[in-house]
Amino acid sequence: MDRETTRRAVLGGIVGAGVAGGLLSPASQYLEQFAPLSGSVWGAARTSRQGVVESPYGPAQLRYDDEGVAGVSADAEPALYYAVGYAQGADRLFQMDLQRRLFRGQLSAVVGDVTLDSDRFHRQMAFAEAAEVTAEHVRESEIGPLLAAYRDGVNDAIDREELPLECRLLGYEPDPWTVADSALIEKLIAWQLTGSFRTLRRALVREEFGAEMADQLFPARVDHDTPIIREGQGPERFGAGLSPQAGGDGGSGNDGGGNGASSSVEPVGGPLLARLSRFEPRSELGSNSWVIGPEHADGDAPILSNDPHLSLQAPPTWYEMQVDGPAHRARGVAFPGSPFVVIGENDHGAWGFTNAGADVIDFYRYDRDGETYRYGDERREFAVEEQEIEVDSGDNETVEVRKSVHGPVIEESGQEVGVAWTGHTATGTTVALYRLSHSTGMEEARAAIEQFDAPTQNFLYADRDGNTLYQMTGRIPLRTVDGEAVHGDRIFDGSAPEGEWAGFEPFGESTWEGFVPVSENPHVVNPEYLSTANQRIVDDDRLGYYLAASYADGYRGRRIAELLDDRIESGEPIDLDFLRTVGRDTYDGRAADFVPDLVAAVRDAEDADDELRAAADRLEEWNYRMDADSRAALVFELWMAEFQDATFAEAFEESDVDDGFRPSPATIAALSEDSRWFGSSGRAALMRRALRDALAEINDEGHEVYGDVNHTGHIGHPLGLDFLGYDAHPRGGTGWTVWNYGRGGPWGGSWEMQDDLNGDLLGLLPGGNSGHYFSTHYDDQVERWANGEYRTLSREIEGDLTTRFVEGDG
Repeated sequence: MDRETTRRAVLGGIVGAGVAGGLLSPASQYLEQFAPLSGSVWGAARTSRQGVVESPYGPAQLRYDDEGVAGVSADAEPALYYAVGYAQGADRLFQMDLQRRLFRGQLSAVVGDVTLDSDRFHRQMAFAEAAEVTAEHVRESEIGPLLAAYRDGVNDAIDREELPLECRLLGYEPDPWTVADSALIEKLIAWQLTGSFRTLRRALVREEFGAEMADQLFPARVDHDTPIIREGQGPERFGAGLSPQAGGDGGSGNDGGGNGASSSVEPVGGPLLARLSRFEPRSELGSNSWVIGPEHADGDAPILSNDPHLSLQAPPTWYEMQVDGPAHRARGVAFPGSPFVVIGENDHGAWGFTNAGADVIDFYRYDRDGETYRYGDERREFAVEEQEIEVDSGDNETVEVRKSVHGPVIEESGQEVGVAWTGHTATGTTVALYRLSHSTGMEEARAAIEQFDAPTQNFLYADRDGNTLYQMTGRIPLRTVDGEAVHGDRIFDGSAPEGEWAGFEPFGESTWEGFVPVSENPHVVNPEYLSTANQRIVDDDRLGYYLAASYADGYRGRRIAELLDDRIESGEPIDLDFLRTVGRDTYDGRAADFVPDLVAAVRDAEDADDELRAAADRLEEWNYRMDADSRAALVFELWMAEFQDATFAEAFEESDVDDGFRPSPATIAALSEDSRWFGSSGRAALMRRALRDALAEINDEGHEVYGDVNHTGHIGHPLGLDFLGYDAHPRGGTGWTVWNYGRGGPWGGSWEMQDDLNGDLLGLLPGGNSGHYFSTHYDDQVERWANGEYRTLSREIEGDLTTRFVEGDG
């Protein structure tokens, strides 16, 4: 496409984009920036890189392979990570800047007052302050000089390379990158994976609907899941020397250890919860991983797979890269803004992560009097700071940032709640990732991951010596009330004080003395095979402490375990060809839970018309696979959404519960047929009504198959401009299938990796590795991702030399 054709396509995209779901104000104000020759955006169309760059850290080389993957090599690590910073700064600058602005509460300075409430929240949560103490914490470690070199590389890229199109549209230049900005990326990811207001929501539902109804909507465990650590794996008990939590085990808290009769603290009201919910990570976010030991693999070494399900956007969440330094080689993906490989492999082993779902956030109410609050036998003043929010094309605004001894205090409509979160202290996670990329086997990898303070993750590792490892990472707080151990799924009286974490210092250095020893986190050394999908980690009676209020529904975890178990029992070896089919499995366990009852509800109804009965016949014959070309999958998906909404919408609309909250499918499946939640008409009638509504939507919209609604066109750009998003390619899977894609987020497989340590390394991004719209690598992988076509990755750096870094002042 020539430049004029591109200009017309881009211009048409801007005119038709609108502002819904994005950050930009009406697009018409940007038209002049696309004027032929004089428009400011055309500088971004130059995607070539500087051929020679002076580096104060010494020589390095940057290559890009045929997929746009950066390969960096150097004989000294500072030079290596300076070049990594330069590459990321050249390829993903706007994404990096947008993320740090989001968590610093500085979006309004470039997009106007549309993001004011976001800026208020992120400032009041003081994520930036937590990043500052983390940056200081690691400054004297072995990664301190490397983070500084990375920072300088990013800043030299800002100075030397073309400004991204998005910055030109918004009319600003990014500020210099800092080491604290890289630490802030760590906090952003930790919040996305462990930030949750579930405890507050459960308390409000209990207040409005009663304890029995609340327990139905917030079950601690589901009956159909398969735990990660199964019988016979790992130690008999974890934390055996610790005091068991209320209820006698590591369970839910619904037995009296949670926010039940023992908690007299008043819940927060609807306005505060509604505000907080707007900045809560989606509960559907999850991931898959599995490791196959050499005794079951088709070779002499293990196979490790990882498929993290995170938010999908253009450009992707991950940045694919390969580094080759004086003491290590690593290939995989990093978060833009952070220099080290997070998921990938080196010469000795491979590793990956899924979210553990541990409860690492607590909430406190206070006996407040003006600017003081009672804390034990004394009164303390809140730490208060006035911060000014810059607003583009508007008046600046002042926000009050308030803290208690526990952490930030968030206020709305005359109510407040204190927050304690493990990410609010100095953490060593980035140190752990650096050491992991240098590890030479399982023991060093395990030692490295002990520094991974937050977020809590299911870590899988395999090495070329045949070892395999499962280790839950992160710091787990121990809570007490009046000397008795309790669960964390309750609101604590912060004035009593209740539920404090000994050794935790918000916005400082923590000793972690009041936390579960890392050695007592769940783990299995050398499992023959093991899989994780955010489900229950281990049976509660094997835990000597409270770990989590709830886990994921369990559909994906059970399905992966079944597929692997069946293969093992067959005696056939597990190879990459088989694991491709596991990774692309579209069987939806929700359908098995609901479709038989839905079909019966239609068959039993005398007033069911022919269209309803035909739909029931189609569903009865269906194999429960959410394939893009399936009509039954289309009917089920739209029916499921209608049924969830019909079950709860009326009750929640009349309450203070936030409108967006809907209990999970597994929760609904567990409700009895005569549950009060189904209303006076009953479950069967509600099922039929939802089916009629789903069929009406299908007819009105002209949908034929599932891929008509489930496609990559839902993956957009944060600015909300259509032309910056991806084309629509039909895609199978849901948020509850192994091959994962939830269009409502959208979320799904953000990096799909299969690593045979005695064979091929496979990988795939949902988009492209470049953040530049005019680059051929902006979206060159999205169709392959939609079709499930892995790329075979080279373990050697390939591609022509793009940039040569030479000794100089930079």
